[in-house]
Amino acid sequence: MSAAGQLTPLEPELTDATEPRTGLAGAPKLEPAVVDRAFDDTPCWPVTRLVSWSLTLLLAVSILGPQTVGRADRIEWLVLLVPTIMATLGSRALFEVIGFAVANRGPVGRLAAAIPSALLAAGLLAAASAIVGVGWSPAVGVATTTLATLTLATAGAAREFEIRVRLAMRRVYFIGSAESQRDLAGELGRHHDATLVGSTVLERSPEPIGSAALAQAVISTRATVVVLDALAMRVPELVETASLLNLRGLRIRELVSYYEREFKKIPLAELSPTWFLFDIAPIHRRRPYRSLRRATDIVLAAVLLLCSFPLIILAAIVIRVTSPGPALYRQRRVGKEGEQFTLLKLRTMVESEEAEAEAAWALSQAYRVTPAGKLLRRYRLDELPQLWNVIRGELALIGPRPEQVPIAQQLARQLPHYSSRHSIRPGVTGWAQVNLGYGGSVEGTVAKLQRDLYYMKHHSLRLDALIIWLTVKAVLAGRG
Repeated sequence: MSAAGQLTPLEPELTDATEPRTGLAGAPKLEPAVVDRAFDDTPCWPVTRLVSWSLTLLLAVSILGPQTVGRADRIEWLVLLVPTIMATLGSRALFEVIGFAVANRGPVGRLAAAIPSALLAAGLLAAASAIVGVGWSPAVGVATTTLATLTLATAGAAREFEIRVRLAMRRVYFIGSAESQRDLAGELGRHHDATLVGSTVLERSPEPIGSAALAQAVISTRATVVVLDALAMRVPELVETASLLNLRGLRIRELVSYYEREFKKIPLAELSPTWFLFDIAPIHRRRPYRSLRRATDIVLAAVLLLCSFPLIILAAIVIRVTSPGPALYRQRRVGKEGEQFTLLKLRTMVESEEAEAEAAWALSQAYRVTPAGKLLRRYRLDELPQLWNVIRGELALIGPRPEQVPIAQQLARQLPHYSSRHSIRPGVTGWAQVNLGYGGSVEGTVAKLQRDLYYMKHHSLRLDALIIWLTVKAVLAGRG
């Protein structure tokens, strides 16, 4: 066991920041300030599926219920089913957005998020009732608002209780390198879904530790899951100990698979060439699936572009009036298989010949953003013209965000596996985008690449639906 070195039990250090590793010698680490707080890090709605869907259904009943009182023998209220679904999703999204921003997660914070969300639901249903000619009264509005408020506040309380239960029941013991231990502790500290109860860190030393002693150390912490990184998996004694613990009822996980399951990202430093031997849905699925997905992208992009066209025209007029230059901005980006294309955006910056001469990170050019551009960027309205890129086949609605050509070339040289994200069509929004927003630097791109690789491996309709849901919340919250 001399190759592995000494195993030293350490207490975990929980932090609020994550420091992903790049796997590059001398490569930059992701500073805490770079990591944007994602909606799915600390959700305000229960994450347990049965509880989540039950409360969502209860919210729909709370919104529609008062309107159906006295109409049970009539079918008028049936025309309100679609508006009720929209009101339910809208009020839940607003509740999560406000709850995400409210520092106080107690009863006051829950009510602060629930009341405006319930008023939105009541307002939407009142408007729908007026349009379809179904009677609506102030008493119905008060009842709808009250019931929806109670349901939303209950969901917030259920989430807080869920966090306490999951922290008590999901107890993690880590075996591996000190750097992996710090990364894992940071992720667990941010997600509030499990507790790191102990660690055994591998150090370079000739003195080994016995399997029985390590097993006893793990059991004494009452851990429920043991996570091993690639370094630990190369030590036969540790694998043997993990096997014994598995027979004792503890769950054994490799670090990569644990990150995928719990954090929906990939630790780049743990990757090996064999990790990439998985099916990529946009590539390996049968042609009918790919054709259907492409047709869906075209239809949805066309509908969205048609609906948003008046808004694009209005924004273009504001841009032309408030700053000199064209309303549309064109930039060369890297698409599928490394092919270059011209990305369309509403212009949000003051034109500058010096700035246009060379590529630059968006955040480094923040001083050039116009007042109108700030508003467009905040709600991601500047990206609406990209729906035309979707129709042309250069973008998908969902996928990794395309990068500027010089920056993509730089990242391909600096980051292992970066070019693999070009194997699928880039998107208007994506898993990395809804979690982290603008990358803004090589360090930020490391964090985004972790999520792009996760999307490539786990692409599904359910994940796409989640990305759309998070995109809606990001737009409502102005987190563009």
